[in-house]
Amino acid sequence: MIQILKPLVSFLMFLIVLFSISTILTITTGFPAWLSATVSVVCATFAAWFTWKLVAGERISTWVAITGGALILGGLFFTLGFLGPMAISKDTNQGPMIGLFIAAPLGVIMGAIGGYVYAARQNAAEEN
Repeated sequence: MIQILKPLVSFLMFLIVLFSISTILTITTGFPAWLSATVSVVCATFAAWFTWKLVAGERISTWVAITGGALILGGLFFTLGFLGPMAISKDTNQGPMIGLFIAAPLGVIMGAIGGYVYAARQNAAEEN
């Protein structure tokens, strides 16, 4: 079962982080399209690799866990906060701003804290 789960969850995280980083860079910066796409693909690839290791139960270093957790939860929260209001209330024009200004920063902070806690517990279990 875990062999099926690893590629599925990793690919899903790749798509979510790709969408979120690409959309955030497009909205907030004046980067050329190629640079936004490159940064998005690099971040999404890192998130997919991190998810693969996480699902496999492999040991993850603290900085990788913090960065991966921030990318994954930030991407998930942004996607839900950005697309959710548009799906619920189609006539609102300020709904996507929830994802950009509230949900994404909260997701990044919570993901970074969660990644740190996960790595700390993993290191503590390894020492015992």
